[in-house]
Amino acid sequence: MRDQASTLRNLIQRRSADAPTAAGERARIVTFTSGKGGVGKSNLALNVAVAMAQAGARVCLLDANPGLSNIDLLCGLNCYWNFGHVVTGAKSIGEVILKGPSGINVVTGASGMLELAATDRNPGPCGLDGSAHIDHHPTHKGAGDSDANLVEQVATLETAYDVLVVDTGTGLTETARRFANVADITFLVTTPEPTAIADAYATLKAWQGSVTSMPDVLVNRAGSAAEAKQILERFRQTVEMFLRCPPPVGCWVAEDSSVAQAVAARRPFVETVPEGAATRDVRAIAKRLLAGAKPVRTQTLLERL
Repeated sequence: MRDQASTLRNLIQRRSADAPTAAGERARIVTFTSGKGGVGKSNLALNVAVAMAQAGARVCLLDANPGLSNIDLLCGLNCYWNFGHVVTGAKSIGEVILKGPSGINVVTGASGMLELAATDRNPGPCGLDGSAHIDHHPTHKGAGDSDANLVEQVATLETAYDVLVVDTGTGLTETARRFANVADITFLVTTPEPTAIADAYATLKAWQGSVTSMPDVLVNRAGSAAEAKQILERFRQTVEMFLRCPPPVGCWVAEDSSVAQAVAARRPFVETVPEGAATRDVRAIAKRLLAGAKPVRTQTLLERL
């Protein structure tokens, strides 16, 4: 853990010494949300992150669930320090990063990024050029330079990793909506249960006009490929008919008894059962996510938030 933190601190120092570039490669942002709790969203976020790391990617998993965060429990970690302590100035990002399974890094309390982003959204003195101006935040240690350092630390995450996986709350939370709006891809997780499907649709309806791209619908615990395809087709038809927008892309992860066993053992199922049905589907999703070049952006994650 100390090696990982030291590496990130060195990256932050190097970036702080250099003038920021106008545009550059940044990590792919992948978010997971759901219409309701209990559909396996956090477990999928963890296992997709681990599968990408096993494929050779540098992956950081951000637990941005504003409610009951449990990523650390799912992968056998015990944490006290989180991103909230970075916002207050008590710790740096390098000091709150945890080393997770298969080499992924984990940052808990990442919903605090929205609080930090709020300090970086005020217009300059003239209010006409659109440039970002960082105001003093009352919870930070010091002003100006301290706030700028916090912003720089978050920006470093986007260049230190290939993928940032964000586990958000349910889709009706502000955290989920805002992270989905800046993501390269968002997975809206449901299960075959009618209540889960109805709540996933309610999330899409609530997001209309406020999220720039349609999320992928991921059917978790599918009894078969045929069942998943049927659910996805009906979902697409409902979206086209009532929301008048393009149908979402769909994928699924099979029902697998080994998943519950892995959760009880506090380990990712892609590690405990590498040949399992759920692992096979998660690896297929990870492979798709890693295809193509890293995105090039002019704005940092905080600016986009």
